[in-house]
Formats: sequence, C-alpha cells, structure tokens
Amino acid sequence: MREQMRAQDDQMKAQLRAQNEEVRTYAETVRDLVRAIQTAGLQVSLPVPHLDPPSTSEPPHPPDTQ
Repeated sequence: MREQMRAQDDQMKAQLRAQNEEVRTYAETVRDLVRAIQTAGLQVSLPVPHLDPPSTSEPPHPPDTQ
C-alpha cells in the first residue's frame, strides 16, 4: 500500500513538472508574440493578473524541493 502511494506521488509530481514546463513554454510564446506586435508599432495592454489567495481553509504549502 505504501509503495502504491509513493508511486502515485511520484507520478503526480512528474505530471506537475510537465505541466509547469508547458505553462512556461506558453508564457514564452505569448511574450514573444507581444514583443513582435509591439515591434510592429502596435500598442498591447496586458491585464494585471488577479492573484487572490486560493479559496481553501488549508494554509498554502511551500513547493516541494526534493
């Protein structure tokens, strides 16, 4: 049972790493597009992200650095 939980934990961490990489790639692409549009002389206004704390009763957990 413990090994199964460890395997699931490892799998979830791997999925999170892959998702983080996808988001990073997406953000880089958007940044490059915005720069290209601005270079063309167009004005681009990006909204400031709305960063409310998560709606949960649990305190935030620090990222796993293992």
